[in-house]
Amino acid sequence: MTTIDALPARRGALVEAAIRLLSEGGPTAIKARTVTAEADLTTMALYSAFGGMPGLMTAVVEEGFARLDARMRTIAPSDDSIADLFSMAIECRRFAIDNPHLYDLIFGTESRDAARGKLLAGADAPSTEETSYQQSFATVANACDRAIKSGRVRSSSGRHLAAQLWSLVHGYISLELSGHFAGFGDPVEEVLIPLAVSFMTGQGDDRDKALSSTTKTKV
Repeated sequence: MTTIDALPARRGALVEAAIRLLSEGGPTAIKARTVTAEADLTTMALYSAFGGMPGLMTAVVEEGFARLDARMRTIAPSDDSIADLFSMAIECRRFAIDNPHLYDLIFGTESRDAARGKLLAGADAPSTEETSYQQSFATVANACDRAIKSGRVRSSSGRHLAAQLWSLVHGYISLELSGHFAGFGDPVEEVLIPLAVSFMTGQGDDRDKALSSTTKTKV
């Protein structure tokens, strides 16, 4: 998994600078000259480290997924696997609210999605090393495996269940971030929890148990 600390100093400085600029000014703030100025490096350093802006943005996306995965991994497995999954969903939401531009870059449909597409497919990763996207998805899939083994839900595999949850959670988050739930007093309580309960019930869980599991998480 890529992390800032694991990158050579110049590469790490440039990725960190790009993420800061993204946070402060959105994607239009990220240009070769602004990133290198923020990192106190020359434009040549950027091209030497990444070959250009597309390479840098691929590294930013990689780092974004690594940070998201780190947040999800703060949820320690408990005796309630459904509560664990909902806690991970809430942690994803917190990450998105704390880092809206970075979240939109790694999950959205902005102009830089070509670099993201290569990353998601693993095209830029050595065959023996997963991308941080693949590792973040595996974190969810492993949690789903635990839910299946608990007998609470039915699915052919944790990976298949994770793909459905990934779609549900990030679909909800994208809609909330874009303001579609502005008319709700508490969109988590009024939208996400009922959605999660209905999903788990559809997967075979008892509705009352599913509702109880979702209320164990501090939103």
